[in-house]
Amino acid sequence: MAHQQPPVLAPGHRSPKKVNAWILGSSIASLASAVHLICDAKVPASQIHILESHGIPGDGIISTEEIKKFNAEKPFHDSPGTHVLIRGDNRLEKMEASRFGIGLKDRMDLLLLMLKSEQALGQKRINELFNKRFFNSAFWIVLSTLFHFQPWHSAAEFRRCLRRYSYEFRSLNTKRILDCTRYNQYESIIVPIIRFLQNKGVDFRFRIKVTDIVTISDNGTESVTAINIEQNNSGGIINVCANDIVIVSIGSVTSGSSSGSNTAPALPPSMEAANELDENWSLWLDLGTKNPKFGNPYKFCTRVNESRLVTFTVTLNDAAGLFNRFLELTNDRPGSGSLLSLKHSNWMISLCIPHQPFFSDQPNNIDVLWGYGLYPSQEGNFVKTPMTLCNGKEIMTELLWHLDFPMEPILSNSITIPCVMPRMAAALLPRNSTDRPEVTPKNVTNLAIVGQFVEIADETTVSLDYSVRGAQLALSRLMGTKGPPRRRRAFHTPFSYFWR
Repeated sequence: MAHQQPPVLAPGHRSPKKVNAWILGSSIASLASAVHLICDAKVPASQIHILESHGIPGDGIISTEEIKKFNAEKPFHDSPGTHVLIRGDNRLEKMEASRFGIGLKDRMDLLLLMLKSEQALGQKRINELFNKRFFNSAFWIVLSTLFHFQPWHSAAEFRRCLRRYSYEFRSLNTKRILDCTRYNQYESIIVPIIRFLQNKGVDFRFRIKVTDIVTISDNGTESVTAINIEQNNSGGIINVCANDIVIVSIGSVTSGSSSGSNTAPALPPSMEAANELDENWSLWLDLGTKNPKFGNPYKFCTRVNESRLVTFTVTLNDAAGLFNRFLELTNDRPGSGSLLSLKHSNWMISLCIPHQPFFSDQPNNIDVLWGYGLYPSQEGNFVKTPMTLCNGKEIMTELLWHLDFPMEPILSNSITIPCVMPRMAAALLPRNSTDRPEVTPKNVTNLAIVGQFVEIADETTVSLDYSVRGAQLALSRLMGTKGPPRRRRAFHTPFSYFWR
């Protein structure tokens, strides 16, 4: 066991040259922490250590404006947007996504929600504050398509989202508020950051599982003194010195995910918690057991019926002719990045036609698109099976039926891979004020917590840069660096947006 360490110095007195930073996990929050340690805190890269249980880094796929300077920015396209399709009497019809489609009562309810305090909302769900008609509006469908909100999710988080994007309500149907990258986000964002860190000399340590964080108490404060690890089936310990800092990435929306194939559904969830919950969850569960100030992970990781989504990726060749049909349906250029939402789908299917090629090594005659279902436990309208139990071909069959596209030659020239993600929307679940830990928990001297499940006042976890702002906030408190930039606040004119 580690010996007792003296108390650490206050952030303003922590010398960068004497700091070793131990970053547990390689999510985007972790990688952003390493970037800001180098660029803002001036910690030598060789003194930054990233411990990752997998063989490759990067388990978070979230873009952020704060780290775009490490990537080649690509221009946005004006034409693509979010298309809401409804089934008319004889054919598919477009629902005008730029119009709210909400009545006077719904507008008043939205304004009342935005003006309420989170304390007053508590653990209320969105569907406790709005009538059923609201959830059929274009306004709701576009928000749920972009941010994965469902009626049983947190009203408090929905309020934060409304306040965050109030000045962009009129453009929510476009993709300008999303980060469109040249290739998939892993290649366009994660890989360049990893290369930046590796070129700087950051110490990546792979296939190391963190099993425990050891702390001591002294005069009312706690300090991390050691990190227990497991590597090559052997236990080990990393001593944390007095001036060192530890940054922990908690929770994971991809934990427990299972992929299927074109002919086989995804495997059912494991009954073993160790197989379902990765170390991001196990570490948080351990911390939460030690002290309630570290939050309550059980509130987020166990309610899979409320957080489950099914995603799917489709690979098809030119013979399928699918992209030309999308062009006719949406009037967008094939592969322009538009979103389709099928309002009357029992699975609430949303489809994204990304910029092509989606992968840097993608052949010229191959196209890739992806989508997801918000209600995967429901039976399909055409395929009478829950989406979670469908193979890829069945999901594509349901999709083609909704789009009124012919089954052939598309089915025989495409491969669809389903992926059941039981915790994809876990960060949106109802919670109370103590369920998420602060970025720097009270009276803990050298530990910060980052990721989508930490509490950052007035920020919404649906924001693309939530994890990065958490990393900036962590370092401002641990290292005395400048915190995240002030957010533009446009909430002082919400009435004009609802009554235009």
